[in-house]
Amino acid sequence: MFMARVIGTVWSTVKWDGLHGLRLLLVRPYHLDDLRRAAGNVADDGVPPELLSDGVVVADVLGAGIGEDVVIAYGHAARVGIDPDLLPGEAPTHPIDAAVVAIVDRFAVAPPDDLDEIAGTGQKGLVKT
Repeated sequence: MFMARVIGTVWSTVKWDGLHGLRLLLVRPYHLDDLRRAAGNVADDGVPPELLSDGVVVADVLGAGIGEDVVIAYGHAARVGIDPDLLPGEAPTHPIDAAVVAIVDRFAVAPPDDLDEIAGTGQKGLVKT
């Protein structure tokens, strides 16, 4: 899984039948350095573009909106996120490889030197609220 920012919506009138009814979003995965450089701001505020990742099209059944941070699952985990009754090895009904499985309320990222403090009582590093 990875964390990403929703940056757009994808529409398609011609598509494989298994995609009908699925909402498609365009997300930009975070690079860990993007989150550390943000220093408490939104992750892409002031971050050089060369650190930001390319977009990924994902299926969404949770209703994430543009500008929200989300957790994305790949492969079988993504298909289970769309169809919870899908068993390992079972043919999927939706031809997807990535899906939103959580909308992020908050995250914290610490510089390597601060990891001990985050694990303890004092919380340093980036916190998104």
